[in-house]
Amino acid sequence: MSSDPHADYASNLQAEIQRMLATDIVVLAARSFVALFPGVYLGRDLGPGKIRKWLREEFGKPRWTETNTYAFDALTVEIELIYERARVAARKSGGQLILLPRGLQLLAAPDPVAALRELL
Repeated sequence: MSSDPHADYASNLQAEIQRMLATDIVVLAARSFVALFPGVYLGRDLGPGKIRKWLREEFGKPRWTETNTYAFDALTVEIELIYERARVAARKSGGQLILLPRGLQLLAAPDPVAALRELL
């Protein structure tokens, strides 16, 4: 490691982003869904930015000025698209995600990753 804390931070963040990008997107979608949606009632919404916040907690917390934050944005959108394709949640125009009936099945599944793959 270098003696420059900024270089160390950048290097660690880059490694975490690479780890995040290498993770199976369905695994990320299932893990984020079961982490974020308990307590959300059918037809109710999850506030905007929750998936991105979850990713940041799992894979590092980039500074807002860094260009690497675009990776978090891209994966957030991809996870939302998986939710919609599986019909477990849908996006509203304000960015909120609405819990759909199939989402309740996913929350109750003993293996959320396998259940999400089946719904896709």
